[in-house]
Amino acid sequence: MTTRIMLSSLLLLALLLAGCSIMETNYIPTVDLGDAGEYWNIGWQGQSTGLYHTLRTFINDYSRNHDYVFGESDCNDMVVEIWDNLNNQGILSLIVVGNLEMSRESFEECNHAWLMVYNAEGAAVALDPSCGGVYCWEDARKHPYLEQYWEGIVYKNPTDLWNDFQERW
Repeated sequence: MTTRIMLSSLLLLALLLAGCSIMETNYIPTVDLGDAGEYWNIGWQGQSTGLYHTLRTFINDYSRNHDYVFGESDCNDMVVEIWDNLNNQGILSLIVVGNLEMSRESFEECNHAWLMVYNAEGAAVALDPSCGGVYCWEDARKHPYLEQYWEGIVYKNPTDLWNDFQERW
C-alpha cells in the first residue's frame, strides 16, 4: 500500500473520530452521479454479469485474506486498499463515507466507508469490505436496510478525500 493511500485512510479515520465537518469539499455531489458516464465502467459494455462476477470474486478473495474485527480493523483502510486494487485492474470505483443506520447523515455522523462501482449502463453495485458484501439495487428493494448504501458522501479517489482533509486542518 502506498504512503499516500495509508495517509488518506488515516486522515479519514482521524476526521471521522474528531467529528470535523467539511464545508468546501472535493466530494462528488449526489445529483452529478445519476447520468454521469465518467464514473461508469464503459470497458465492460455488454458485460455487466462479468463485471459483477469479477467484483464478487475479488471481494470474496479479499475477505478470506483480511479479517474485519470491530474496534480493531478500519473500514477506511480496507476501502482505500480495494479502490487501489480495482483501479490497477482498470475498474472505476467511488469511495463512499456514510452511516448505514441513518438517512441524510452529515459528515460528522459518518462512521463507515464502502465503494460504489457502476457498470457500463450506469447501474451501481455497493462493495462493503468489512462484511464482504456486494449489493445491487435489486437487493435493496428486497431488503430496504441496504438502501443506505446508496446514500453518503462520495469521492472519486483517495486524493480528493485527502484534499478535503487538508482544507480542514
